Order: sequence, then C-alpha cells, then structure tokens
Amino acid sequence: MLMATSPLAMLALTDDPVQQLLTAFAFVERTYGFKEEFLSKGCEYKHDRIRIGYVSGDLCVHAVGLLLPELLEGHDRTKFEIYGYDFSPEDGTAHRERLKKAFDHLRPIHALTDRQVAEQVLADEIDVLIDLHGLSSGARPGIFALHPAPKQGTYLGFIGTTGMPWFDFVIADQYALPEELTQYFTEKPLYVDGSFIPMTRDETPVRDATRAEFGLPENAFVMAAFGNVYKITPEMFATWMEILKEIPRAVLWLIDDNPTTTGNLLRHASKFNIFNNKIIFSPRSTHTEYKTKLKLADIFLDTFPYNCGSTSNDVINSGVCIATMCGRSMVSNMGKSILNNINYTETIANSYIEYKEIVTTFENKNRFNELKKDPRKQNFNKIYRSLFNI
Repeated sequence: MLMATSPLAMLALTDDPVQQLLTAFAFVERTYGFKEEFLSKGCEYKHDRIRIGYVSGDLCVHAVGLLLPELLEGHDRTKFEIYGYDFSPEDGTAHRERLKKAFDHLRPIHALTDRQVAEQVLADEIDVLIDLHGLSSGARPGIFALHPAPKQGTYLGFIGTTGMPWFDFVIADQYALPEELTQYFTEKPLYVDGSFIPMTRDETPVRDATRAEFGLPENAFVMAAFGNVYKITPEMFATWMEILKEIPRAVLWLIDDNPTTTGNLLRHASKFNIFNNKIIFSPRSTHTEYKTKLKLADIFLDTFPYNCGSTSNDVINSGVCIATMCGRSMVSNMGKSILNNINYTETIANSYIEYKEIVTTFENKNRFNELKKDPRKQNFNKIYRSLFNI
C-alpha cells in the first residue's frame, strides 16, 4: 500500500524523506515510461538575456497561480526574457489575464503533443525550462523527458522530490530544504534568498463581514484551519481536539469539503467528547469571499506534515497569526520558511506539544488584551501580568 500511494498523498501522510523518495521513484517507474532523449544536447546559446521558460496548467485562480503574478512581473527584464508554455483553463478572471500578460512570450500548448511542445521550446532557444507541476495533477513530464532545454528544473507545484531523472534542480530555500535533506532529492537544490514561496501583496478590497454570517460565536476564540481536508491527519486532529478542551471558548473552523469527510471528522471529534457546537464548517467559496472569512479568525492552524503554502500567504495578508509545525521534509518546513521570511518565528513548533502550547499561550495573551480594554475586568489583569511577566 505504501508503494502504491500517490506521491502527493504521501506528502500529507508522513514527513519521512526516505518514504517520500521511494514513493516518487515507484510512481515515476509505473506511470512514466518515457524514452529519454536529449534534444538540446550541445546547444550553447549566446543570448543578450537569459531565456527562462515556465511550463504550467495552473496559470489561473489556483493555489500555484495565485502566487505567481508578482514573481513573474518581478523578473529583471534587462537580464531575463520570460516565456510561458501554457495549458491552463480559461477561467475568465482578471487574475488569469494578469498572468498571461506577465510573460514576454506566451505559447498556448493545449492542443500540442509533448514532442511538439519540446520542439517549440527548442526553437525558442530556451536556456532554462522550469516545470510548475512536479508530480501534481496535470503534469506533463513527457516534455522534460525530451530535454528541450540545456537546464531544467522544478518549482512550486510539488513540494518534494519528483524522482524524475530529467530535472537538474529544484528551487528551494535553506529553511525548507536544509542541506541534510538534500540527499533525499534527485534534484540539486537551487537556493533563493528568503522563502521559496512567493510572498505576494494582495491589495484587492474585501468586504467586512460578521461572525454571525458564518455561524461563529461573537466572543469565541476562532481557530481557522482552511487547508485542504486531505492534509488533516489523526495526530494533528487529536491536537486540535486537545486545544478545544483546554480553551473553553475556542471553536474550530473547517472547510465543509464533502459530506463523507465532514461526517468522518465529526465522528472522530465525538470520540474526544467534542461535539458540533465546537466545530464550525463552511463550504468552499470564491477566493475573495475566502479572504473575507480569514479576517474573522483569531489564529490560523497550519496542518502537518503537509503545511499550507498559498493559503499561508493569504493568511499573512489578512493579518492573522499562523501556528505551524515543522519536520523532516520540505513540505513540512513550508510554514517555517514563510514565517522566517517575515521574521516571525514565535509560532513555529517542533512537536505537537509545542504546537498546542503556542495556540493556548496565544489565546491567553489575546484574552489578556481584551480584558485590558474592559475596566470591569481589571482584577484579572494581575493574573495575566504574572503569567506573562508583564
């Protein structure tokens, strides 16, 4: 069962880098029977600007696509010429149009075979070709198996080793992929400064909402966990249940993704004597509405071992604190990477016990700040001053 599990699922099941590597190898072996060719062998281009090509089917309102506009627009156009090899859906959004305009040259490849795309890349004399899928859904590794560019790498779409022999490098940072983990990657790390997750600025206005709109108690300590539900492991869910027990006014806010998952989570919660009034479910919504929801939370609970990436960027833009936990894999260090990048490391845990302590301490401080504002409750201040040495 372990060897038959998909690589993306394995990122969420364990932070064991050996298991992730073996799973990637097994998947590539049974799924991609490409004959490797080297179309660009011997090609040495002498361009005035380095030509970088990005291959993606997620240049739209997608977790990857949402992180890309400023990254693509931020390339120094005096040094780099940017090509896009695009097979993304036309979602009709302004975001999609912005992404399309971010490239110097955009090549729609929906109707092209992998070989035809590779021949286009070769004709464009691309120096560096970057895959934005890895082993995630929609990947087109057949393009890269033909080696149409002298240098090929992977980035962002799959936060782990791909096990694919045709990738030379993976774009990472020292926090997400420290040197001791590189032995479990078939790709050589290409380190960037800061976080490898693009930290975008989102100035799109969002409406003001009330907690009552979403069934949230007005005076509750709202812990939002809007990561994909497949990332919720029994160990992390148990930690959340312990936090709910420890903080009487806390509620856990989750995505109502599908009836089966929601039912399973509620049944699992009942084993901890946590019932429906402590867990609030909201259905998926538009990205704008989702950002409206984020602003209502007191803290965001990251998942482990598959940390949130694009979601964490949205949380930071909303001004909400993130509690995260790091581990032994690149994907379990995304939260650490992001929080180090913004110089906020107080809420990075190394264990489930630390994770719980971070959240409960944050609630106590939050409660203390509320009490300070209410003169009727000033007597409580002595307790909290003693607790926090204030």
